[in-house]
Amino acid sequence: MPLTLILRPGRDKAIRQRHPWLFTGAVARREGSSPDGSAEIRDAAGSLLGRGFLSPSSPLVARLWSFGEGPVDGPYVGRIVEQAVALRREVVPPETTGYRLVHAEGDRLPGLIVDRYGSVLVVQATTEGTERARPLWLPSLRAFFPDAAVVQKNALPSREGEGLSTRDERLAGEVLPRRVPFLERGLRFLADVEEGQKTGFFLDQRENRRLVRERAAGRRVLNMFSYSGAFGVAALAGGASRLAQVDVSRPALDLARENHEANGQDANRVEFVAADAFEDLRRRVAAGEQWDLVVTDPPAFAKRKDDVDRACRGYKDVNRLAIKLLAPGGLLLACSCSGPIAPSLFQQVLFSASLEAATPVQLLSRHGAGADHPVSLDVPEGEYLKAFLLRRP
Repeated sequence: MPLTLILRPGRDKAIRQRHPWLFTGAVARREGSSPDGSAEIRDAAGSLLGRGFLSPSSPLVARLWSFGEGPVDGPYVGRIVEQAVALRREVVPPETTGYRLVHAEGDRLPGLIVDRYGSVLVVQATTEGTERARPLWLPSLRAFFPDAAVVQKNALPSREGEGLSTRDERLAGEVLPRRVPFLERGLRFLADVEEGQKTGFFLDQRENRRLVRERAAGRRVLNMFSYSGAFGVAALAGGASRLAQVDVSRPALDLARENHEANGQDANRVEFVAADAFEDLRRRVAAGEQWDLVVTDPPAFAKRKDDVDRACRGYKDVNRLAIKLLAPGGLLLACSCSGPIAPSLFQQVLFSASLEAATPVQLLSRHGAGADHPVSLDVPEGEYLKAFLLRRP
């Protein structure tokens, strides 16, 4: 008998609304066993709600991969991967070989992230259930990309919390070079797959880099929390007159320099600053500097609801200082990748930042991740990236 999770009376509403997360508090009892980590989920009356995979050591005990009848098997997962590949053929722009191929719940494959960098696929299986489902998703990926090297990045808090290995694995193909090259709208970038953040690059900011490129001509551009320097590369490609890249990590600045050089841009034109971003901003404000375009793209200040208040103070501080640096007519692209902070709350934080900066600003537009990061309307929590384009009149 397959493992079956029987829910408590009245605890099936979210799953009937196609939300794939099942928490332990909703489960009344378990029946059967599961050598492959799969499970059926049934309501209190015994009706089948769906099928998914277990994370038995997590409060989020299962994620559903299907609703209603029908098995979760190789052909089923293969069809979902095929649909994900077809979507990227529609939405990924020309001259772009770096993009998100599978976006977890957004592509109906909970817990699975797959990024493509040219001939390399980088996978994150964020839960035990997703890990146990590897015999289903890996053959499907290899069927569409038979010559690709496949690497699984495992240094994730979610995996550590479930007692899973955090050592990276090579699932297919040859040993990778230290930097993996790819294209983004004709610009050349290098992904640090081995030691970089996320899967090696912030692919979710692609459309916002396009925005910076389009607005950069003749402007002095300050890129805070620059990491790989991609916003700066886009700014110089768009004709920026001056560029400063600021990051606390010297290896990140080295990667930024390599990305400039990969595009034939003179890195000697760039001010590379290894410094704490908050301290650097305060120094620039004290010096009376003015910039025409500032990008603030910090790491996630809030990963849980308990972090929100502290995170909002951080976002307000960094953007208050950035607003003070804007020349008249200057632009600020203020970003947040903190999932627990809603866009409406982030807008309130930016309003407070402008008040404390004693500088009015205009909201020109709101942005997020590209269409290769689809969000399921059933799982609005998947919409995490916010980017607001502001202007000082």
